[in-house]
Amino acid sequence: MANDQAERNLDISVMSKVHAPIRYAFYAFIMAIPFETAYTDTVTIVGTIPLLIGIAFVGVALLQPRICFAPPPGAFWCFAGYVFAYVILGTTQTPMYADPMFSRLLTLIQMLVLLWISYNLFKYPEICKGALLAFAASCTIESMLLIFGIGTESAKQGRTTMFADNPNSVGIILALGVVALTGITHGRMTVEKKMALLAWTCVAVMGIALVMTGSRSALLGLVSGLAVLVLKKGSAGTKLKAGLIALSVIAFLVWASYTNEGMRTRWENTLYEGDVAGRDSIVPQAWAMFLEKPVLGWGPVTNRFELGNRVGLPSRDTHNVYLAVLIETGLFGAIPFFAGLWFSLRSAWRALSGREGALPMAMLVCLLIINLSGTMHASKTFWLLIAYALASAWSFRQVSQHQPVRFSDTLASRGSGTSP
Repeated sequence: MANDQAERNLDISVMSKVHAPIRYAFYAFIMAIPFETAYTDTVTIVGTIPLLIGIAFVGVALLQPRICFAPPPGAFWCFAGYVFAYVILGTTQTPMYADPMFSRLLTLIQMLVLLWISYNLFKYPEICKGALLAFAASCTIESMLLIFGIGTESAKQGRTTMFADNPNSVGIILALGVVALTGITHGRMTVEKKMALLAWTCVAVMGIALVMTGSRSALLGLVSGLAVLVLKKGSAGTKLKAGLIALSVIAFLVWASYTNEGMRTRWENTLYEGDVAGRDSIVPQAWAMFLEKPVLGWGPVTNRFELGNRVGLPSRDTHNVYLAVLIETGLFGAIPFFAGLWFSLRSAWRALSGREGALPMAMLVCLLIINLSGTMHASKTFWLLIAYALASAWSFRQVSQHQPVRFSDTLASRGSGTSP
């Protein structure tokens, strides 16, 4: 009880530091992410709607620069090292690739700024909860639109998508939404009993919509993320309950996948015919490219055209973020990039004993598994989750500093020769 009171007092103190406009702008920014492709082609006088939302968020963050632009985490400089490698290698590429390379560079710089601001906001537990709920709510709305056929389009193999987006992209967002909502209610240290029924309903809606997209990678990432929730600290009973909840969601997803003809057919093609959407030829060629130029890679944009040439296409994505970085910038850029991912995993691991519990690790594992068959390192979702994982350990340290010291602990520490 004393620990809970200390955490509540901390929540009140930190929330008073962050102005309401910044919090609400952050939530609105996150809620817009699942619908970003709906407005990408909508151009206003000063740019697209997604760009305007991002600019507005950064503008509001400038109202409190000491909080939003406080020193970034160490991993930030690792990812900045990757961007630096991108710039250096980009200057050596043929001029005909200048426009797409510069466009990608601007995107990466924007993502670094997003990581910086989001990390400093995610330091506060209640902002974490509000942001995750905003994301889950937006994913639920998108799922309902998908189920009722509003703004949807049919894709190959009986798949369904939204706003002409790639079905895998929609599926990935929904998978992360399921992990977020399941983790909010059962993966954090504080169990949200009051919203459990609503959460289960929303999880079912998102699960059905996810199956409609036919995304196998999203489903695998989701199952992996849910399995990680078992790492939640607590008694054997607490772990058993988390495990049963994860198994229940997984069982529902398996049932929904089996009853959906499109998803069932895709899994049967994978299991019985080895159909992996061309990745069986992409991965070996990408690895061969890395071995040919392991230190500096093939350079931005050039790597995609070279890979496409090797698989008989004008251009080809690796469909694997780790291989993408390796053939793009070689070890020169891959080492700092992978170091940043390592620091993120370490922070999420340390957070297991903190306020956020197993949720940061669950969402990060889901993201990393999905990126075995996708390249999300230029998406807002990728960098938001990296920021959340990094900040979760900071939040744990701050909560620990506000824990009251019990008299029995004081006597024990004195008896062992240490100070309380």
